[in-house]
Order: sequence, then C-alpha cells, then structure tokens
Amino acid sequence: MQREITQEMAKDRLPRREADANKGSFGSVLAAAGSMAYRGAAALCTEGALRAGAGLVYLASVEPVVQMVLTRTPECCACGCRTAANGGIHPQDAGALRSWFDGKNTVLLAGPGLGESAAPVCNALLGKKAPWSAAVLDADALNALAAGKIKGPLPDQTVITPHPGEAARLLDCTVGEVQADREAAARRLAGMYHCIAVLKGRGTLIATPGGEVYHNPTGSAGLAKGGSGDILAGLLSGLLAAGLKQGRTAEDAAIAAVWLHGAAGDRCAKRLGMAAMLPHDIFADLGAIFAELER
Repeated sequence: MQREITQEMAKDRLPRREADANKGSFGSVLAAAGSMAYRGAAALCTEGALRAGAGLVYLASVEPVVQMVLTRTPECCACGCRTAANGGIHPQDAGALRSWFDGKNTVLLAGPGLGESAAPVCNALLGKKAPWSAAVLDADALNALAAGKIKGPLPDQTVITPHPGEAARLLDCTVGEVQADREAAARRLAGMYHCIAVLKGRGTLIATPGGEVYHNPTGSAGLAKGGSGDILAGLLSGLLAAGLKQGRTAEDAAIAAVWLHGAAGDRCAKRLGMAAMLPHDIFADLGAIFAELER
C-alpha cells in the first residue's frame, strides 16, 4: 500500500539548521557530472545541492564545464579533471579523488551529463572501501549500472533516480511494463539494487528495500524537460549531506526532495506556464518554499 507524501512529511524530514551551525555541520557533496557534450547538467545538479543546504559542494568535471559552473554559482568548489577522448572526465583523475575525500562526510552524486565516461568514472569512485557516506546515482550512471558496467557494492545509503526508460533498462523489461505497474517496478528496483529507488514520472514513487512505497502528489508536465532530473538529483544529494549528522536517512532525503521539487515546479507553472517554464526557473520557487517551511 502506498503512502502519500504531504507537506508536513517533507518538512519533518528537512535537516535542522541550528543557530550555532557552520558549514561543517551540513556535510559535503562531490558531484561527478558533466562532459563536453552535456555541460548544463553539472550546473543544474550542483546548484540543486547548494540550494538544498549542503555545507560544501564540489564539482568534478572537465575544465570547460567547471569554468561555466563557477560563473553561474561561485559557491561551488572545483575539482578540475582532464578530458578523456570521449569528452568526459578522465577516470584516473576521478579515482584520485577517493583518497582526498576520505573521512570528509561526503555524499557522492554521480551521473548527470557524464555521457560515455560514466562507467569508468563510477568504477573509479565506487567499490570497496569507497569513502562516501551516501550516494545518489542518476542519468548516465544508471545506464552504466543497468549494463553491468559498475562493479563492486554501492554505499549503504544510496538512492537511484530512474525515469521509466532507465527503470526499464535496470529491470531488463519494457517501458510499457514499467508504466503498467509502477509500484511493482519501484519495489523491484529497490529490492534488486538494495537501495532507495525514486521512480520518476507522473506521481513519482519512492520505494525502500523493506517494501515501503511513497507516492508524491506534487509536480506537473511543466517539469517534463531535460534538466529537471539533474535538479532533483542535486536536491537529493544536498539534503542527504546536510542531514546525515542529524540521523536523517536516504529515505528521508528522497521524501523531502521529491516533494519540494514537484511543489516548486507547480508554483513555477503558475507563474510562467508549463510550456514556457524551464527547469532552472524553479530555483526561485524552491527558495520561497524553503522560506515558508523554515518559519
């Protein structure tokens, strides 16, 4: 049986921001994102993580992407990487980041815009003794996972965020089969990969390995544009980072992020219309919602 996510449920799962807190109180995110072909994904997911309240957000990407992102959000920290032949992050540079982040209470966000470099980069970052406190796998990381190209265990607090096409690849079935019984598909994803599964689409579902399923009532077709998922992945990773020291879980972060993302999209659609709104437009609405919930 599904539980519907309410505003109160989302609010209760937001990390607290005490008066004496500092940036170290809210953890950090390393976003392995972007490539020469897909630069905007890195900008959207890192801003999402920052807007969700992470203390520090690092971007590991090729230098042209890093430069673009810093122009938009100078609050982001840079981990510039060499460019591989396929236009993505050089996996040797990605692997070097593992030791640097050891012991830093860092959430790994991997996938948005990685393109063909996703499999080698994810393998360089994940696996045994990986330093990440939690992980969010999105977009190209999910395609690599579905193809069996990501080796080794995932961190205990992991969230995967497939749309129906990615879910079909992960489950080795058709999109039609996923959409015919979305709840069953979400449960299978969570059980198969031993993580929190966020099955995106109309009425986004969140499933846990224990069999619980949550239904999100917020969001509309205005979010049906490239880039929306990158923002959601950033929100998830930022909420995870900010909440881990307070005992918040990947399940908590998923519930809050999915509701906030959809609610911001709903407000944006009222302002601009579903056809004209762009994913980055929802950041203004997201800020207004956070302000209301913090009162």
